[in-house]
Amino acid sequence: MTEIVQDLYVTELTISNVSNAPFIIDAVGSYPNKLIVTDEILQSWGIEPDRTLIGKNLILTLESLEDSENDVNLVQIDHLEKVIRRRYRYLSEPSFLEELEFVLSCNTPRISSEPNPCPNYQIKLSIKESDYDNLYNLSANTLLKLRCQLK
Repeated sequence: MTEIVQDLYVTELTISNVSNAPFIIDAVGSYPNKLIVTDEILQSWGIEPDRTLIGKNLILTLESLEDSENDVNLVQIDHLEKVIRRRYRYLSEPSFLEELEFVLSCNTPRISSEPNPCPNYQIKLSIKESDYDNLYNLSANTLLKLRCQLK
């Protein structure tokens, strides 16, 4: 079982009058993330949807599941990336610096063709190499259970 824990910063909370998707939380880690949730989901996480949420840290946890449960807080892996950047320096002595970044992108699985599914999670995280290796070795249809809490 793989567990990924990330600390995100809440930048925006949108409260809409759309019946199935009343709360949109924008949170930033290395990349922007969007969580479209209902009041019931926020209450199950112990989060009160008000303006004091903005500026707080949100601890996001993704945990791999062996079998798919009937849970609304599931995401599927969209893609895993291993990004290699090389920066060359030519002054004095030619050399280069190599940087590695491992990126996980996941979304809520689309069950039907509804225009505004809720919950809808759009998550992109910079992860550790060990997490990348663990996720890479999972089967293609593995789902991740998402949990959030305030720090």
